[in-house]
Amino acid sequence: MGDCDSFRNCELSNGVVMPTVGFGAAFGNWVDKSQFMGFRPELGYAAIPAALRAGYRHFDCALIYGSHRVVGSAIGQKMAADSTDRSEFFITTKVFHPPTDMALNHINRTLDMTDSTIDIKTRVWTDFERCLDELSFGYVDLLLMHWPGAFNTTDEAAGRQRRKECWEAFEEIYASGKARAIGVSNFQVKHLRTLLEDAKVAPMVNQIEINPYITQPETVDFCRKHNIQLVAWAPFGSGGTGVLEEPLIASIAAKYNKNAGQIILRWLIQQNIAVLPKSSNESRMRSNLGIYDFCLEDDEIKRINALDRNLSSVSTSENIA
Repeated sequence: MGDCDSFRNCELSNGVVMPTVGFGAAFGNWVDKSQFMGFRPELGYAAIPAALRAGYRHFDCALIYGSHRVVGSAIGQKMAADSTDRSEFFITTKVFHPPTDMALNHINRTLDMTDSTIDIKTRVWTDFERCLDELSFGYVDLLLMHWPGAFNTTDEAAGRQRRKECWEAFEEIYASGKARAIGVSNFQVKHLRTLLEDAKVAPMVNQIEINPYITQPETVDFCRKHNIQLVAWAPFGSGGTGVLEEPLIASIAAKYNKNAGQIILRWLIQQNIAVLPKSSNESRMRSNLGIYDFCLEDDEIKRINALDRNLSSVSTSENIA
C-alpha cells in the first residue's frame, strides 16, 4: 500500500498537522427550492455523533452554520465517554460572511462589509469569541475568513481594506494562541495577491470549491507556489451538479471496486488537497474514509482534471472586489 496510505494528514506552513479528510458541519438545503431553503443545524444532532463513530476527527464549522453547539456537545460527550483528549480533534471555524437570505442576519451570524460604520477588527474578535463560546472550546485549530468580501461589489480599494482589517484581527487571534492556524476561504488569486502584500502572517489555508466540474487551476497553482494548503469544499458538487454520475468517474470506480465519491476524494487528496465530504448516512461516511488502500494512476488524474466545466454548485467570489 505504501504511498497510497501516505495522504492521511497534511502539514500546514506553520507546522500544524491537519487530517486530510474532514467532515463538513453545514447542514441545510441550498439546492431544492421545493423545500425549506437555509441552514438546519438540527440535522447535526444525528450526523455529528455518526461521523465520530465512523472515525472523523476533523470538523469544519462556521458562525453562519449555527452548528457550533451541536459539534461541541457531540465532541464533549465523546471526550467524556472514552477520555479522548481535545488534541485528538481538529476544529475549523469561519467568520466574515456577507449577509444572505438563508442566514440569521439579525443576530449577527453574518457581517455587512459595505457598512463603513462597523469596526471590522472589533467585530471579528467578537464573532470569533462567540464561536469559541458556542463550541465550548478554549481554542480552535484553524480560523478562516469565510469570504473575501461582500457579493456584487466593484470598489477594489474598499474590499482590500476590509480584508486587511479582518486579517489584522486574525493575526492577533493567532498570536494569542486561540487559533493554532489561520487562513482564508473562497479567495481567488486577485484576493490572495493583495492579502499577501498586506499581511504580516501569510494565510496557511485556502478553502475553495473543488470537484471534477470546477477545478480552479489558477487559484490552485497560486496557492501551491505560496505554500498555502488547499481544502476542497463541496467535493461532490453539493448534490446539484451531477458529478457523482459522471461516466468517466464511474468507469474508474469500477476498475478499483470503489464508488464515485471515493474516486473523487482520492483524486483530490492525491493532489495534496484536503477534502470536506458530507453525508447523513453513516455507511457512506465510513466509505468516504476508505480511500487509502488504492492509488489513481497519473493519467486517470489528468483525465478527471479535464472534466472541468467551471461549474459552481452554489456561488463564487468572482463578483467580490
